[in-house]
Amino acid sequence: MELSVRDGFYLTSVYPSDKDAYLEHLNDRSISDAIPFLPYPYTESEADWWIQHRLKILSEQGKEISFVLRNPEGYLIGSVGIDTLRIGEAHRAEVGYWLASNYRGQGLISSALNVFIQHAFDSLEVSRLTAHTLDFNAASARILEKNKFSLEGCLRQHTRTRNGIFDTLIWGLLKSDW
Repeated sequence: MELSVRDGFYLTSVYPSDKDAYLEHLNDRSISDAIPFLPYPYTESEADWWIQHRLKILSEQGKEISFVLRNPEGYLIGSVGIDTLRIGEAHRAEVGYWLASNYRGQGLISSALNVFIQHAFDSLEVSRLTAHTLDFNAASARILEKNKFSLEGCLRQHTRTRNGIFDTLIWGLLKSDW
């Protein structure tokens, strides 16, 4: 499945050939600092596992729940989607995203999230999406706000990263508000 984002950028499933892109981008501390569970440094074995994991989930579900964002040349530059969801069994899911640093500031991940939200509500049988951001990640908060997410709360001193313990902001979007 391929979903058009804009200006030649598009979303697809992961490909086995994406390993080098994962290694390039996920070893950028600006990405790994904002995603607490992401290992740093990001290794070849972790990239191999992740690609196989995503392909297995796609095979089991029959529908994509976690897309990679590609530039017009087809190179992986980001990701948007849901890590875990049993389609038809859950009414809610948590969305996440990241974007390579040299593509930031162009509204690209906001556009990709918008396309993904439509896919989630139309095809994944969810009626609620949530997202979590670390309190210092104002750019991520703006992306969610642009996509009609509402700030629902703050979990104080909730998330430990290698840089400390941070407050975590909780965001939500209902299909009926979309």
